[in-house]
Amino acid sequence: MARKGFALFVLSVSLLLVTASSGVIRAADDALPSKSDASCLKCHEYNKMPATLAGKLSDVSVKANAIQLQIDKEMEVVHFNDATVLKNAPSVKEIPKQESIKVTYFKKDGKSIAKEIEVKKGIAVPKEQLATVEEVAELVAKGPEKGKYVLIDSRPTNLYDEGHIPTAVSMPFFAFDKMAGELLKDRDALQIYYCAGFS
Repeated sequence: MARKGFALFVLSVSLLLVTASSGVIRAADDALPSKSDASCLKCHEYNKMPATLAGKLSDVSVKANAIQLQIDKEMEVVHFNDATVLKNAPSVKEIPKQESIKVTYFKKDGKSIAKEIEVKKGIAVPKEQLATVEEVAELVAKGPEKGKYVLIDSRPTNLYDEGHIPTAVSMPFFAFDKMAGELLKDRDALQIYYCAGFS
């Protein structure tokens, strides 16, 4: 099992760090509603982020510079332009239909305009950084001090509260930057992350 310098991931579980789009968010944007597909809310708190839409890509119109986003049973049309930041895709027209995306937006002339379109993308975790259930169970049996590890549950707090692996500490991925300094003080400790996986 790899030790120093590596963060291990349990099975095919990944940690997705979501960063806010660059630039200043105007006060008016803070008041814009956020909508998120129920499947996204299992792992993310997009509904608590201002001016954010999250769901499945239904269609793209390059001619109209617009995407159609399915959020549960509703459809949202969001326009994009040259200033729109696109993450995890070479171009808007190459995003596969039904792919999960997150959009931060603002309003102009009654239209929703995308500041950023982020395509949900899995993380390819190197094989040597994966931990088996047996390896994690062995460490948990020793405890964090003897096993020299920190077990991070990166799911939203409500899921952690419903149940978690013994000795795990809650550090939702969206709070990583805020909590990392406190929970990851020991740089020599093995870091093990798990979440609910991608839906």
